[in-house]
This record gives sequence, C-alpha cells and structure tokens, in this order.
Amino acid sequence: MKRTAFLVLMFVATVAFGADGTVQWARRVELGLGVSGTIKTVAVEAGARVAKGQVLVALDDTPFKAEFDQARADRDEAARDYKQAQQLFERTVLSTVELENAKLKSVRAQAKYAQAKYQLDRSHIVAPFDAWVLEMRAQVGQNVVNALEARPLVVLAAAGEYQVQLRVPAATLDRLKIGQAANVTVGGKSYAGRVHALALEPAGGKADGPYDVTVLFQTPEMLRPGRSATVELP
Repeated sequence: MKRTAFLVLMFVATVAFGADGTVQWARRVELGLGVSGTIKTVAVEAGARVAKGQVLVALDDTPFKAEFDQARADRDEAARDYKQAQQLFERTVLSTVELENAKLKSVRAQAKYAQAKYQLDRSHIVAPFDAWVLEMRAQVGQNVVNALEARPLVVLAAAGEYQVQLRVPAATLDRLKIGQAANVTVGGKSYAGRVHALALEPAGGKADGPYDVTVLFQTPEMLRPGRSATVELP
C-alpha cells in the first residue's frame, strides 16, 4: 500500500505543467538614421521580409562621400608626412618639436577620417538581422534632422523568433531554470522552446503569485503575434 502511494506521488511530481499564452515577437527594434539629411531611397515597405545587411532607407550621401574622400586623402598624406618626419628625425635633420607636430597632424587626420566614415556609414539604415518590416515611417524627399535625437523610421521584428509569456504559480516557478526545455503548441503544431526569463516578483504585486515566465522558440514559419499558444513546462 505504501509502495503504491509512493508511485502515485512520483507520477504527480513529474507531470508537466501546461499554461496558455499568446505568441509575440521575440525581438522587436526601432531604427533611425545617425545623421541628418534628405531621404533619397526607401527600399522596402511594411510587411516585407528583409535579409540581414539589406539597405532599408538611405539619405542622399553625396556630401558624406565627398567629406569621406577628402578625409581619406588627408589621412594618407598626413601619414606619409609623419613617416618622412620620422626618417628625418633619425638622421637628426628634424627637431623633436617638428616630429611631434607631424605626429599630431597625422593623429588629427585619422580622427577626422574616422568621423567621416562614421557619418557615411550612418547615412543609411540596414537590417541588423533577418526580419519582417512592421512599420515604415520614412518617405523619399523627407528631411531628417538628428541634432538632438534620432527619430525611429523603421520598426523590425526578427524573422522566425517568437516568445510566449505565461503566468505560473510559485510552486511551478521554483522548479524552473533559465534555458530549460519547454514545448510550445500553436495551431496544433508543436515547437521546441526554452525558458528565457523568470520573474523575480509576483505579477500584480500579489504575495502568492502568479509569476511571469517567458519562453522562446523558433520556426521558419510565419506566426502572427496574438495567436493562442499552449506551453508545457517540466
């Protein structure tokens, strides 16, 4: 009798906990331009699927390219002058002050080149990962002024990456660990997931819980956020 009761307790302890939630994007980002100018190109629209590195929005980069080319030429010239100054200094033809001036000129030219390259690189927005375009807030001909703050122009969600947030009682939370396997079911299909985040405080300020748990999963299929999902936790 005691053995039967022990087996029953063992079975109860290992039954998976199931909870319902909704599908959400796992990564959602808002991107803006790092410099001011006039938008020349809007390459995609909302709803498009884009690849990592793909240009989404670009300013007229004529002034940025001109400044970059000039800065690169000045950098190369200053570097040559500094190298020549070192050679002359070693031959005691040049003074220490003249050598330091040549070095300072080279350092300043390198910094100006780095700044010009930074501005040229940020004159367009590229996708940081494979994504879906959720919003496009840019238009050709639009003036962008980033003197104080870069305004978001594109909203992206990482393609194939999803999450489900659910609430569990304290007893269930205590046996979960970040990275632990979980099973997610959406529309009758199951996906392998993992526990990504465990709340440290109860939802709604209630002393006895429940607690929020976030589960991540991936699939190449397009799953629209808001769909119902069931998560089985160990």
